Amino acid sequence: MSPTPETSEEPSVVGVRVRPAWSIALYALLVLSAGVAFYAQRSPGLNPDVARISPWIFLVFAVGFAIYRVALVAARRYSPFKAFIQVFLAALFFLLLLSPRIEVPAEQGSLLLHRDERVRAQAAELAGWRADQTQAPALVGLLADPSPLVRAAAHEALVKLNAGADLGTASEGWRKRFP
Repeated sequence: MSPTPETSEEPSVVGVRVRPAWSIALYALLVLSAGVAFYAQRSPGLNPDVARISPWIFLVFAVGFAIYRVALVAARRYSPFKAFIQVFLAALFFLLLLSPRIEVPAEQGSLLLHRDERVRAQAAELAGWRADQTQAPALVGLLADPSPLVRAAAHEALVKLNAGADLGTASEGWRKRFP
């Protein structure tokens, strides 16, 4: 990255002059690859091989982006602090993509029957937040749970599943709504 007389004002990487169009294109590719990688990581029906290699494709663009930023900093045409923060955030996003996905167990219904009341309450709350209508009959059963924590969580979840309409804390009305 040594400047030559012809390129003394423009930074270069491996002899290629770095111009604003390169900056826009590289940044767009970085953002696009980040979006594709994030989508590939979070899409359940996607080929697992695509999900596995997507962070590494993002890393290729992140390295290119980092080299470009270093070239600009070396030519004194970009703030070192900004470049450091941008490269740091790209590395942090890459590590986020490498982190394992947290899967909700397929047998979430069994968590509604767990012996620990806190687990039952959290499973009920999760069913409400996920709008999981298949769990509604089990949630109706939890309205008769011995724990007030579980009863309250089940009631809140049923209200969410019922589009905010509250049918009370008794299970009869809820059994008619969710047979």
